[in-house]
Amino acid sequence: MQSNHSNVAIATTTNTKQRPYKTRAALLRFIGKALPILLLVLAVERYIGQRFLIGGDDQVDRCLPDKWVYLIDTHNKDIWRGDLIAFRAERMAPFFKDGQIIVKIAAGVTGDTVHVDPKHTMINNEQVIDGLPLSEKLNKAPSSFKRHETIPPAAYWVTGQTDKSFDSRYWGYVYDHQVIGRAYALF
Repeated sequence: MQSNHSNVAIATTTNTKQRPYKTRAALLRFIGKALPILLLVLAVERYIGQRFLIGGDDQVDRCLPDKWVYLIDTHNKDIWRGDLIAFRAERMAPFFKDGQIIVKIAAGVTGDTVHVDPKHTMINNEQVIDGLPLSEKLNKAPSSFKRHETIPPAAYWVTGQTDKSFDSRYWGYVYDHQVIGRAYALF
């Protein structure tokens, strides 16, 4: 009986010594297969992470009602009339801090004619939005926002969908250097 126990012990010891070599080979095969997949996943994630932003509108009075989450494509800066445009705020105090990300409708593009008076804002002789209801909050007479001009190169005229939208009627153009990209409303 004693000899049987020692044979079992030797056999177990032999198997234990062989197992690490098999495990290393299997691990190397796994790494060889997994590494290219991991690199591909990381590359795709990096591309998507750099190209797209997701933003939300936490304002109580939204200028784009029923829309509060946006996907912003930072590689698509080819903005056309009617597109949603994401840009960094400049000269938009007291409502928005410089650098804050804003999403509005590009109601006018380079070469379009803008006419603003106390009752209407028109682009290319088509009415886009009514009145100037925020002029009182800005402590300025509605007549001080009056203008009739052509949108200059590399500029956009942006508006919201509500009369109370703080938009180009009050602070002017969004320029190319402010544009982050085209936005898409998700919710």
